Amino acid sequence: MKTRNLIAISIIILTLSCKESKKQPVSETNKKSEILLIENEDQTVYRKITELDKYKGFTEIVGMVLDGTDKALSYLQKDSIQVLVLEQIIRDNPSKVNFKILDEVQLIADKSKLFSEPTDCKMADKSNEKFIFGIAKNQDKEYFDKNHILKVWKIDLTKNKFIEIESEKVKCFNHWFGYDEEI
Repeated sequence: MKTRNLIAISIIILTLSCKESKKQPVSETNKKSEILLIENEDQTVYRKITELDKYKGFTEIVGMVLDGTDKALSYLQKDSIQVLVLEQIIRDNPSKVNFKILDEVQLIADKSKLFSEPTDCKMADKSNEKFIFGIAKNQDKEYFDKNHILKVWKIDLTKNKFIEIESEKVKCFNHWFGYDEEI
């Protein structure tokens, strides 16, 4: 009888403690989209990057998951400011994805001369470096020449940082080469 009571009490305690740990953070609801912001001393977790004060007024042009990682890259624009943001994907809930900013780099340049998304690059020496992105001036070639590449960064996944590299050391692909805008 004592064993049964002990087991029953243990199950009740475990059930209650599990319910406590499932409490969701407070979220604000916006008519346009739901946003989740949790601000701690060292991090901000969010659902939509343009809802953060730092990026209000920016347009998120493109976002992509870095293949085989829990990291993502967002490209934001506002007037002449282009920003690449390295984010960590946080999956606390299977139906919702949140993000945390790890690093960012900015470029201020005339947006009319830029592509509207980051450009995939690879090392010219054919090393197996991954996750190299650049911002380039418009050019009608399959690969941008070094004079058209404004800035290039590789993403160091061990330090979760962007590292600038020289444009002469990379070969950047023009995604829009051969694309005919007329229909």
